[in-house]
Amino acid sequence: MTTVSPTLRLIQLSDLHLVEEGKLLRKVLDTPTRMREALDQILTFKPAAVILSGDIGQRNHYVHDDAAAYFGHFQDQIGIPFIAVGGNHDPIDSVGTAFNPGKIASGPELGDTVHDVQGLRVIGLDSHGVGRHQGHLTGEQLGWLRQRLAEPAEHGTLVVTHHPPIPSTTLSQRGSGLQNADELYEVIRETDVRAILSGHYHHQIAGTLGHIPVWVSGAASYNFDLLAEDTTLTGMGDGWATVVDVYDETVTFSSLIITPREKVFSKSVG
Repeated sequence: MTTVSPTLRLIQLSDLHLVEEGKLLRKVLDTPTRMREALDQILTFKPAAVILSGDIGQRNHYVHDDAAAYFGHFQDQIGIPFIAVGGNHDPIDSVGTAFNPGKIASGPELGDTVHDVQGLRVIGLDSHGVGRHQGHLTGEQLGWLRQRLAEPAEHGTLVVTHHPPIPSTTLSQRGSGLQNADELYEVIRETDVRAILSGHYHHQIAGTLGHIPVWVSGAASYNFDLLAEDTTLTGMGDGWATVVDVYDETVTFSSLIITPREKVFSKSVG
């Protein structure tokens, strides 16, 4: 059997919904502690970068300065970039200059950034939607993106945007993704974009935008029960991240649970 190792490994964390220390999200979830425990777990993978795909803070909780400092501490200690975009719960410009210190270029919005991760280009796009569910990209952003993609990168490009350019599985969330996904595809269809990473839906889902793979990570905070009634959003306490492995010929996405679960068995395989 031939074994092939990825060229690069990244970790995606989405929808942290952080609240102030000492408070609980929806009176139940200690999201700051979950974030710290998750980072301790995922850094054992020795990723080349960590991607934060929006909703870093819960709406009306002003935690972004502290979060930026905390992520910056990890970035300084282990020498990898933390690449962040804002979500619809993050106030306008809150994911701004204190985040993404390792960027090599900026775009029209503060959340529009370019990072070089060992030859892999990661482009973050602010999909707006603050105070709303739907997201969109402006014409200025799309023009900037077209310019950035004019030259290919060594290992290709990943695009990160909070609002997914594919529909949700849950009926009650349909229409809450990226509203002008077709315009995004026209910009990236003949470029080196290898995949789009998103969050927002609070459940894992894979699809395509044209021929380009789209991965929506499960949320680190809580996730919706897909067995609930169509008209009901039922949040469950499980938290998830994604392991993104970049190979020469493909990109894979593995869901990683970051909350406790029961061991059923264990056996040696080598």
